[in-house]
Amino acid sequence: MTASFNLITEPWIPVVHLDGRPGEAGLSELFTSAHDIRRIVGETPPMTAALHRLVLALLHRAYGPARSGDWGALWKAESFEREPLSTYFARWPGAFDLFDPQRPFLQCAALPAVKKSTVAKLIPDRAVGNNVTLFDHTTAGDRIELTPAAAARWLVTAHAYDPGGMKTPASTIKSSKRAPCNNFAVVLVEGGNLKETLLLNATRYDPADPADAPTWERPVPPAEPDRRRRSGWTDLLTWPSRRVLLVPDDRDGTPVVAEAVLSPGTELVDKVADVEFMAAYRTTLTASGRPKAEAPMLPVRLHPVRGVWRHSVELLLVDLWQEERSRQRPRALKELADRAERDHIPGDTVFTLRVFGQRLDKNASVVEGYFEEAVPAPVALIRAGRGDVAGLVGAAIELADEAGAALRAFQREYHKELRAEPDVTLDLAYWPVLPRPFAGFLRSLNDARVAGTPERQVLKDWRRVVDSVARRAADGWATGLDARGRDLRALGKHQNGLYKRMRQVLGRFDVQIAKFLTKGDE
Repeated sequence: MTASFNLITEPWIPVVHLDGRPGEAGLSELFTSAHDIRRIVGETPPMTAALHRLVLALLHRAYGPARSGDWGALWKAESFEREPLSTYFARWPGAFDLFDPQRPFLQCAALPAVKKSTVAKLIPDRAVGNNVTLFDHTTAGDRIELTPAAAARWLVTAHAYDPGGMKTPASTIKSSKRAPCNNFAVVLVEGGNLKETLLLNATRYDPADPADAPTWERPVPPAEPDRRRRSGWTDLLTWPSRRVLLVPDDRDGTPVVAEAVLSPGTELVDKVADVEFMAAYRTTLTASGRPKAEAPMLPVRLHPVRGVWRHSVELLLVDLWQEERSRQRPRALKELADRAERDHIPGDTVFTLRVFGQRLDKNASVVEGYFEEAVPAPVALIRAGRGDVAGLVGAAIELADEAGAALRAFQREYHKELRAEPDVTLDLAYWPVLPRPFAGFLRSLNDARVAGTPERQVLKDWRRVVDSVARRAADGWATGLDARGRDLRALGKHQNGLYKRMRQVLGRFDVQIAKFLTKGDE
């Protein structure tokens, strides 16, 4: 059939409006109404991240901003102007049609349609072939039909997050590496509406740079996979990690997508830390807490139990150019600090960092879980960005880490004495409780910075929270054991050992923060 689905005008990107109404928007409406839209929200956290990356690439190509003043003008304007976007779309007729016969959006028309199979291959939580059924009970025999809007969303997500493993070969090559965004947690600064969010994540970019272009501006790729370096930022944001061809069908006069070809695509040669701006990085540390000599910068990932807030120093405060050179925050956070210095953004503003991730199995071929977490992004702390602020936040996180280590030692030693199998229930009773009070700690620290008031009480409150949460977790776990006799004596001994460790941990924290507190707090 002859099908068409224009991504510029047809609604396909899922959004939540400022009044809470859900909806969908085409690319044109997404920008012209961005000031009235709260968020882009995909079916999964990886989809939300992938759609934001795609839309950011489009923003850069249509609006820049090439200079700091350009960004300031966009920020002050009530809404995005229509003309730059309309002019840009007019330059690429047909490039945003999902089913264009020559240049289907983010696809490869050269793929042999005879290789088609179920479109469920684009959806990681569907069981296809030998894949494990992770989240539902569909099988390869079930016919999956997607609307063009849904197919477009999963197409964008597949390029960013498709697992590795065997794919349908265009001819002979069928092995593929995991798509790039599986290698790091994607960090997004969220503002009060979508317009703010897009601009807060828009780094300086000159659309006239001839070296860079997003995938839809580049020549249609051949069917066979290849490997290369990225040419620039929008190239990376729209990286064609797969060769895909959606095969439309007719359902009562309406196009649907039930079949597709999914084949290995372009392998990224660059190291993530050299090119990726929407990630935070840290160097592996020695046992003494110092960066390992010549150790590479590794991207921060999400942990299923311990929250991403534990990486707040890397996320919010530290840049690579600092002396320690062991941590690096996302590019948008560095530019946010610069914009606050230029008074584009008030120092008492608190944005939100949304962090997205996907966990694969050890073979990187099956999705085991999705993650989305939030961390406050107080502008005054981001603006300070180093020195005593990083020291105070780092000490607060280290206190939580050391208390968690003390709990694990308590549990491990008790089980060892009784020759019992260890478990992880103490971790589950401790770590998930801390994100909310840590968010409060960051906000209170920011308020103290803005107001010029002492910070010592903020640190004392956090100290009390960590101590209380750790003790409640230990006491609750011990009560659940219903220990008696020899077991009870062993439990009492190791609880006393835990309390001793906690006193040592708290004492180290007191010493550590003393050197970072402001002079007015002494």
